[in-house]
Amino acid sequence: MFEKVETYPIDPIMIGAEYFAADPRREKLNLTVGIYQDEHGQTPVLKAVKLAEQRLVETQTSKSYLALTGDADYCRVLGHEVLGKAYDDGWVSAQTSGGAVALRVVADLLAQIPTPPTVWLQTPTYGNYVPILTAARARFAHLPYYDPIKAEITFDRMLEGLSAAKPGDVFLMQGLCHNPTGADMSRAQFDALLDVLEARGIIPWIDLAYLGFAQSWDADCAMARQIAARFPECIVCITLSKTFGIYRDRAGALFVKTQRPDRDRIHRAVSAIVRSGASHAPDHGPSVVRTILQDPALKTHWRNELDQMRARVAQVRQQIADVERAEFDTDLLAYIAKQSGMFSLLPLTEAQETALTRDHGIHVVKGGRVNVARLGESDITKLIGAIIEVASAK
Repeated sequence: MFEKVETYPIDPIMIGAEYFAADPRREKLNLTVGIYQDEHGQTPVLKAVKLAEQRLVETQTSKSYLALTGDADYCRVLGHEVLGKAYDDGWVSAQTSGGAVALRVVADLLAQIPTPPTVWLQTPTYGNYVPILTAARARFAHLPYYDPIKAEITFDRMLEGLSAAKPGDVFLMQGLCHNPTGADMSRAQFDALLDVLEARGIIPWIDLAYLGFAQSWDADCAMARQIAARFPECIVCITLSKTFGIYRDRAGALFVKTQRPDRDRIHRAVSAIVRSGASHAPDHGPSVVRTILQDPALKTHWRNELDQMRARVAQVRQQIADVERAEFDTDLLAYIAKQSGMFSLLPLTEAQETALTRDHGIHVVKGGRVNVARLGESDITKLIGAIIEVASAK
């Protein structure tokens, strides 16, 4: 039976990690990993998280199942934190196992609509969108978002591509710290995009995976709040893996804003999809988040730690630009200092990217994505020198 199973597409992030593990060189550098790491190469457990966990150990009275849509208090607290006053309008909410499950629930929901909408994707974009939409048999199409060689957003081309969208279609965007490019729309561009979506009757679907890593927690929530206040129907998916450093504990959420007559029906649909897939979401991570957000002291402690992580990533980005200018007298990577979040795309061709790994032991995700948060001070000069060498080779 199993010999008939066809070969699945290779996940570029997972295969990149495998190639790194198989590389025998000691002086190799892994920039494929998609998690925050400090200057020592560690992914720390936040002190606020530890304190919240201790409180849960002392006070939690049951490990029984929650509702299929999870802990209502967690959804309510997180909804108000992210969406602000707009959350009072009433939403269909669900606690999910990270952001990927939230995305998959929406993909299943859209695929089951009698006349399925097309989901429009930025290109390049998060590598798991296409596998999720494909597995759900949802319709999707691509729009040009970023030119990696010029290191700039192709915003006008993206809007031109949306002219093919129909009313009721869905635009899936990342709110900030765009993965894999690190290039976020300006405020003016975002406003122009929302004007187009509203004029054409396109539903905004925003995926928030890096809240607090661009400017601040509140500033990073502004895009979702703007969408939530403006559109009668919209979708918000959230993962808190990076924001709270609880990757393996799978804390996420789904928020769907609907017209009031549709709300109960959409809640039943979401519950049924959750039941047929992930079923009940794990609750340890979400309970930690709820505990922190409901306690002013823990919340302040967590925000300070989040600010420290964001500041370190911004510092590494600036160091890349400064070191290149000071030691190599070039500005090939200067754009990295102007971007946000953990990821950026290197301005390399496929052949140059291959040479970077083959000749220098620097492993990146296929397509040139690097995790700048992984870089220590001693790595920066090595990375810059290797990129300049492969980029100048003929």
